[in-house]
Amino acid sequence: MELYLIRHADALALGERGITDDAERPLSEQGEDQVRTLAQGLRLKGVTFDAIISSPLIRAKQTADLLVRDWAPAPPEIHVTDALLPDARPRKLARFLKGLGGQRLGLVGHVPHLPYFAAWLIGDKKAQLDLAKSGVAHISCGNGEPGKGDGVLQWLVTPDWFSK
Repeated sequence: MELYLIRHADALALGERGITDDAERPLSEQGEDQVRTLAQGLRLKGVTFDAIISSPLIRAKQTADLLVRDWAPAPPEIHVTDALLPDARPRKLARFLKGLGGQRLGLVGHVPHLPYFAAWLIGDKKAQLDLAKSGVAHISCGNGEPGKGDGVLQWLVTPDWFSK
């Protein structure tokens, strides 16, 4: 299984435009631009997904929606799960992914959850992955399913990498 851990793009700060709930923070204009660059970059690099899985928080869902907006020929289906919330357990997410199926999955979520999940997958919970907004970590799971220590970090890139 190939997993692409994608941090949501830049979002408005709490208090901006009257937003008082962290879960309701939408993407900023900069964030929308970041996702467009990311989507184009992934397509140019030949990255495809069988499905996109998103956190239920607005900024993650918007990132997922924009990521596949112009996907051709047909966009992958987007699934929303609490297993990508910032405080979710890695095993819960791994179970969700196993049940979903597919071999190439894009996961749109948050820091610190995504770097923690990546560290769990590669078998070193002390690993420190700096996942930028709209950054991507590609992890291959050798036995075909995500599990503790079953992953290998293939690459970790910032959104700037896609614009080159």
